[in-house]
This record gives sequence, C-alpha cells and structure tokens, in this order.
Amino acid sequence: MPSPSPSGFFRLPRELRDTIYRLYVFEPEGYHFHLASGKLRASGNRPINLALMRTCTTVAAEMHHLPLRSNVLHFSTSTDPSESERTISARFDMLLSYMHLGRVKTLDSLKWLPLRRYQTPDVNAKLALKYPPFAPLLCQPYDQLACFNIASEPASSWGEADSSFIAFQSYMIELLSTDTDFREALANFYEKDYARTVPSVFDNSPEVWLWEGEDARERDEYIRSHAEQSQQTGREEASLLRSVLSMSSPDPWMIPSDDELAELNTSAGFSAPNLGDVARGCLGLYEDREVKGTPWKRVRWRFSAAAAAVRFFKSISPATCLGIRKVVLHEHRRSVAGPESHVLGLIPFCVQNPQLHIERRVNIWGTLLATRPKKKTWSLHFQAKELVQYSGQDEGERWDTHGRFCLSWIGTSFCQWITEASALSANGMPAHSFTLVFDGDPAPDQSSELFEVVKEDAAWQVARAQWYNNQSGRRVILQKRRGAIYKSEVFPQAINDIVEGKSFISCNFPTGNLHDPQQVLNITRHISYDPTSDRDPDHEWWIAWMRPRLHTPFQLSPPLPSLSELTLEDLIPEEQPDAA
Repeated sequence: MPSPSPSGFFRLPRELRDTIYRLYVFEPEGYHFHLASGKLRASGNRPINLALMRTCTTVAAEMHHLPLRSNVLHFSTSTDPSESERTISARFDMLLSYMHLGRVKTLDSLKWLPLRRYQTPDVNAKLALKYPPFAPLLCQPYDQLACFNIASEPASSWGEADSSFIAFQSYMIELLSTDTDFREALANFYEKDYARTVPSVFDNSPEVWLWEGEDARERDEYIRSHAEQSQQTGREEASLLRSVLSMSSPDPWMIPSDDELAELNTSAGFSAPNLGDVARGCLGLYEDREVKGTPWKRVRWRFSAAAAAVRFFKSISPATCLGIRKVVLHEHRRSVAGPESHVLGLIPFCVQNPQLHIERRVNIWGTLLATRPKKKTWSLHFQAKELVQYSGQDEGERWDTHGRFCLSWIGTSFCQWITEASALSANGMPAHSFTLVFDGDPAPDQSSELFEVVKEDAAWQVARAQWYNNQSGRRVILQKRRGAIYKSEVFPQAINDIVEGKSFISCNFPTGNLHDPQQVLNITRHISYDPTSDRDPDHEWWIAWMRPRLHTPFQLSPPLPSLSELTLEDLIPEEQPDAA
C-alpha cells in the first residue's frame, strides 16, 4: 500500500519550514522568568504560545528546542517581591551572615595561644598549595594578622574575590577540623576561658582603679557585671561555633523553600528557644529604640537575577539546557546573599552547553548605589535600620554625614562586581561564555561622570603600590593590601581594559580617558615611610585620597530620582508594613 502523500505544509522545503517555525516562536523581547511561578513567560506576562508544536509529532520533532534557541531568556531581580519572597530572602541572608560570623570567629581565635597549636605547618602547606594568593597571610606574625576578619574593612579579602576568600576560610576550617579535638577545644575555650583571656577595657584604666570608698564598691560591682557579661558572651560564642561548624554552608545563590530554610535554621541552632544576642542580632529579632519595630520587615529584600537563573537551569533537563543560546541577567535592584558571586552557580551549565552565553547587566543606580558595600557580618537588622533612618533625609545630609552614596565608596562598589567577575575563569567559566555590562540607564551622562571617580580610584591604587614598592620593612606586604585606597589586585588593570575596550566587562556609557598615577604621586610626594616611627603613612595617603571626596558631593539630577526617592523604592510604606 503506498504511503500517504504529505500535506501541503510538509511539501515545503525543510529550510522554509524552519524559517516559518522561527518566525512563529520568536518574541522580540524574549522570554522572561517569573520566580513565583517558576515559569518562562512572553513580554507583558503573556503565556508562551506553542500551539503549533502540538499539531503533530512531526512538527514537534522539527521544532524541538527551537523556542529556547530562538529567544533570549531574561532573568531579573523582583520589582515588587511578595511577602513570602521578602521573608525567605531576608532570613536566608541572615543565616549566611550568621555562618560567616562563625567562620570569622573560628579563624580569629587562632591568635589565642591555647588554640594556635592546631594551625600546623601541614595545614599551612595544604592551604598555600590550594590557594596560592593567600599564602603570604599564613607566615605573618599574629600581632599583624587581621586578615581572618573579612569584615574588618573594605578590600579585606586580601585583594581577591570575596567568594575566593570565603572558600579559603572554609577550607582552612576543614583542615583544622581534621584534628577531632579542634571543634570541642574551640567551643570550650569560648565557654570557659573567654572571660579570662579577652582583656577588659577596664583592666588598665586608671580612672577605674583610682575609685575609693563608695566609688570603689561601685567599681567592684561594675567589674563583676562586666565579667558576668563576658561569660555570657563566651557561652553564646560557643553555641554559635558548635552549631555553625557542624554544618556546611549553603550556596549563596540558593533560593530555598520554606522547608529548606527551616531545616537550615534548625541546623544552625536558630530554632533554639533562648537565642543569645549574637543570633538575635543576626536575625533581626529584637525591637530597636531608634527605629520602631523590626525595620528589616519594611525592606523589599530580593533574590538576585543570577540566583533565579540557577533555579531555572536546575529545574530543566540537560537536553533542554543544550537548546539555550543566550541568557541576560538584569541586576537592576539590590539583592541579598552577596549577589556579586552568584554567577558561580551558572558555571556548570555553561560547561555543559558551550554555546550558551550569559550577559549580566548591573544597573549602577538601582544596584551599585542602592546601598554601600556591606560588611559580610552585618546583620540585616542594621542594614535595614540604616535604610529606614536615612530614607527621609535630604541629599546634602546623606552625602556629607552618612555617606550611603559617598564618593569614597563608589570605587569599592564597582570593584566588588569586577573582582568576582574576574575570578570566574579560574573557577571554570569557559572563555567567551560570560560578559558583564555596567548599565548607566537612564542617565548615561551622569554615569560617565561617576565613572571618572572609579578611574581616579584605580590611579590612586597604582600610585600607592608604586610608592610602597620603593619602601622596605616587615609590614610593607600587609600595608600594601590594606585600607580604602586599595580595592583589589585586578582592579586597576580591569579598569584600564574596560576603558580601552579589551575586556569582557564593559559599560553602556562613554568611559572617557584613563587617569595618570603620576599625578597622584605628585600630590603625595610629601609622604614618607619610616619603619621606626609611629607615624602611619597609610593614614596620610588616606587623608590625601579622602579629602576631595568629602568636599565634592555627587548630585543626582533628572531623569534620575533624588537620593531619598531612590532609597524609598526599597521600602514598604510605613503605614502599610507587611507582617513577616
């Protein structure tokens, strides 16, 4: 029996049919991922029309993966996150801050003699082999070693990506814990010896010890109270370390469900009936005298666009992943959990699909300037408190007093994104699979003006490094990578490459010309270095760098909103706070 002749459509050449298929599925504005539903939608929140694929098996086979191959997939931070998303994202960030605090305190404890013996030469050798950039930290005297407190100051990750330093910290704790006594010795130290070992601010205070008579009794009561408080702090620290060190840290690009977050909180000890002040501070569970209520509940906390993309890729099959060609991540608002590093979670999918390209667009005004670069151990309570307190202030006061948009932090904000992006290839990101774009919309001219400060910061770092290269002394290696002028190892060259158009990082606004480090050296030629003197040349450098930034506020003008309006976009109106 002869086979039936094909229908009129299938008499068309395959090339023409493919053209028809592409025109049918193509959406000029691509597909957009909606976090709440976990689904892709067409622009305007329209459902994707794939009815043609369901007409017959032949069409379905010929159109296989074509919708994803023909359209750009867009992922964004939520414009108006739901109450559930805000609550989960806030508490997840709090959990990560709490766990990071545990890592910091664990490594900081090595300065105490009873615990120092656990950092053996074998531990140091393994650390130096796996993380060579951090090897100099392992041979510095403990009285100079402030490196393990990643939250101590800007650029405190030894000039490397924060994610790399956190991985270094975690690996060091893993190595220390191979000695079965370490974790218990650490907890016991804080629980029993903390109050005796930590020097009291009052111990060497002449004003305290000169008290006599009634004052002496008051002094003794004050010291006794301080000792009791230290003991309580030690018990809280021990509880923190026991719980945090017993669990592995979740990926910061994770978007946990309610059940997953509850399980993580239980593992970290957050479900304990009597949380200490350390945990309550990280969780934002106490009322504040200056800001009524719990201010973090008023903030529109969001997950990053990169985190949303990771969730989507994990939800599809490897075969479906192979059909995707381009992804755009729109980081247009502030988000939680250190969003600068979240593209690390997409590396496995780029390795799996060499034809996949990810473009990350970071809006300067809604993301970089939405908040100052935060310390990793800052609780969301204090971030939110700052946001609520300063949202109603005028630009002059905000700039001159509180500096949330102070020019001194602009370079650091850019640097965090640049340094994390620069670390991707070392973590396995294939070449040509990723680009980063600093988005200046809707004010490209003001973006260019702001970028002048960033280029100037790069010149200051180069000049300061050249100055230190001409010095000698034991502290030079540490001093070069300390302070607000120093951003990161890759920062100056990355800025040069951006301006010259040689980088995978770019700006969608004019970047102008580079600044000359020699001009900085001319300004600072009066500064000298004497290892035997108490004078701190780095402080003199900081003064010279900071002075013009304090006296040159950057004013936003239309089409940008005012600073107060920009901040208020991240807050729920006070009269209608959602219960978390």
